[in-house]
Amino acid sequence: MNTIVKTKNPNWWVSLIKGVILIIFGVWLLKSPVENLTKLSFAFGVLTLIGGLFEIGLAFRSSKTNESWNRGLTSGIIDLLLGAFLMANPSFILLLITILVSIWLIFRGILSVRYALILKNNQNENWILGLIFGVLLIVIGVIFVWHPVAFGITLGIWAALAFISLGVFRILFAFKV
Repeated sequence: MNTIVKTKNPNWWVSLIKGVILIIFGVWLLKSPVENLTKLSFAFGVLTLIGGLFEIGLAFRSSKTNESWNRGLTSGIIDLLLGAFLMANPSFILLLITILVSIWLIFRGILSVRYALILKNNQNENWILGLIFGVLLIVIGVIFVWHPVAFGITLGIWAALAFISLGVFRILFAFKV
């Protein structure tokens, strides 16, 4: 029995292929989250470097017709240098993200504890939830500062699950549209 998928979109197969690729990518990322995030950081560096080269080329190409071509040149040089730096130090992005997220978690935790104490002073019985939540945020932030690999693993797992979920959605979308 031949079953033909009837769809409104004649390019349904593009969504199907994207979905399969996203799922494969997510499973690959789950295999070794920290190591693969470092590889992704390196790839981001390569893409930034290539983008910078293109921007420099376009700036020179438009130098005779565009008065602000030097802005494109400057932007291209910055991208080129940033890309080279990220390629030489792929774990830098992970470290930077870890530091920023850790600081944010600690800050939000302190604010939550402060707010919980205000609730307590106003005889609100839910103050304990805010206190627990705030302390938990502070503890997680400190753990990420002291042990950044924990954040890398967490980030890698969540990113992998997001790619797998998006892949499943794309596959379902391929057959439903």
